[in-house]
Amino acid sequence: MKTILKLSPILLIGLLLIACGETNEPSPYEEVNTLDGVELQLNQPVYESEGDTFLLTVVNNSEVEVTYGIAFTVEMLEDEQWVMVEPEEEMAFILIAHILPPGDEAEEELFMEYYEPFEQGTYRVVRQIEGEVLTAEFTVE
Repeated sequence: MKTILKLSPILLIGLLLIACGETNEPSPYEEVNTLDGVELQLNQPVYESEGDTFLLTVVNNSEVEVTYGIAFTVEMLEDEQWVMVEPEEEMAFILIAHILPPGDEAEEELFMEYYEPFEQGTYRVVRQIEGEVLTAEFTVE
């Protein structure tokens, strides 16, 4: 019993260190931006670490309408590999569907407070449209 009590603080400290230095999981997406004629664009290529407004535009230059939700994730480029960025708090998205006709585009503001402050580096916003994964890259300086 004494051995377990002596190990408990050590285990607790170890778990705290692991939680504080948690590594990001690799991106589950190998192929992105494969939906012909549809793309994601951000309002600017470079952002501050916090406080900037992220406007994401879905552009449909295809010949068919596309449907998508508002959910998105953020990934960071680390050592030439995309890794998922975990938000500071759990995020929830309303399950609604946007329908974008051919030749049209739609803009929306992304709420990035849960990801801020961003470290310097290269990032991408990830969203699924019509079952395909689309991304828009940006840099934080």
